[in-house]
Amino acid sequence: MEILEKKSILVTGGAGFIGHHLCRKLLEKDVNLTIYDNLSTGRIENVKDLPKPVKFVKGDVGNLETLENSVRQVDVIFHLAAQVSVPYSMENPVEDFKSNAYGTLNILELARKRDARVVYTSSAAVYGKPAKLPTPEDSPLKPISFYGLSKLVGEKYCNTYMEKYGLDASIMRIANAYGPRCRGVIADYITKIRKNPNKLEIIGSGMQSRDFVHVSDVVEALILLATSKEALGQTFNVGFGKTMTVVDLAKILLKMLKLEETVVTTTSKSWEGDLDIIWLDISKAREKLKWTPKTSIEEGLKNLINAERLL
Repeated sequence: MEILEKKSILVTGGAGFIGHHLCRKLLEKDVNLTIYDNLSTGRIENVKDLPKPVKFVKGDVGNLETLENSVRQVDVIFHLAAQVSVPYSMENPVEDFKSNAYGTLNILELARKRDARVVYTSSAAVYGKPAKLPTPEDSPLKPISFYGLSKLVGEKYCNTYMEKYGLDASIMRIANAYGPRCRGVIADYITKIRKNPNKLEIIGSGMQSRDFVHVSDVVEALILLATSKEALGQTFNVGFGKTMTVVDLAKILLKMLKLEETVVTTTSKSWEGDLDIIWLDISKAREKLKWTPKTSIEEGLKNLINAERLL
């Protein structure tokens, strides 16, 4: 973190879930922070709730001119802005491409012009149906959704900008991040439990398996990718390094809430492009970055329950 002291930092998607937590951490130091977000899924409350005032620019990463006008000088860009819904990507592949692939190209062009270092957040979705479990970074990349494909295209642009322009960049493939203000399966469970604590419906068979990593651990890894020499030009998996079915996750959450009598049902069929399993090999991040996830799923859920005031 000390390396970032006095630096000008741009966080795209900073009004989102991970972006909010990253910005809170960055503001522990004296940094010049700009948040760039179109608020399509991010929330302005996530900006207003930060411990210090920051510069906020409402804009889309698809607009290079707005991006260039947002920061005259920038040392580090954390590129988190993205369209993250797999179902949406399957129904709207053009819009998904504009947000994730073309938007990333604009960020890289901005970084090239400003001589900035880039941390690009990709996804475990680039692996598709994994050839190996746990899945290492050198596994075949065969996404089965347009979301996974657009994130992979963003990776390819990062790699080519590094090769052709000497751009300083690192890539993070995130598993399933969770924590306060999160979206996704855990947020879905919490919303449904609030509406009806007697019944919880799981989308799909319930046997989909995920690698859940707490947002605090993701933020630590993001900062290491922005500050470590070992991270330059490299791609890292970031997960907890274990996998759990979503039905088992539901049982743990319900037990913590003392709702063991809640009836759990499934829809049987999931959405197109949904993955059966995510389980990342995180040994490369452990070895090269000296990073290791610290928050267990039990501890993370307990913190989330307290944050959401469910008990």
